[in-house]
Amino acid sequence: MQFRKNADGSLKWPNPIGIKSTPDVVALARTVDATISTSTEIVLNPATTYLRVYAITKDVYLKWGTDDVTAANFDEVIPAGQVFDFLVPEGMTAINVLERESAASVIIIEK
Repeated sequence: MQFRKNADGSLKWPNPIGIKSTPDVVALARTVDATISTSTEIVLNPATTYLRVYAITKDVYLKWGTDDVTAANFDEVIPAGQVFDFLVPEGMTAINVLERESAASVIIIEK
């Protein structure tokens, strides 16, 4: 993100609407997984409304629900080294994750 300065020297935010932050509540659950070589189902805490997903080393596929995720059947791709935030669809009880390449790992924080 590139910042410019206002006439008074303060920073001008290029797109304040696009700035997101994690809700400031205690995490309901945390998953750290470096063994996602097959579709791995994560059952969500019933109170979860928000997910923060870190793809640590390689890209990770994510699929909403209990169906297995595959390289041909996924809902989201989290690129390596990136953090994505997702609002959990109402009634969703689980997600599935899968590495796009060997040796991927993921952290999922439920809020």
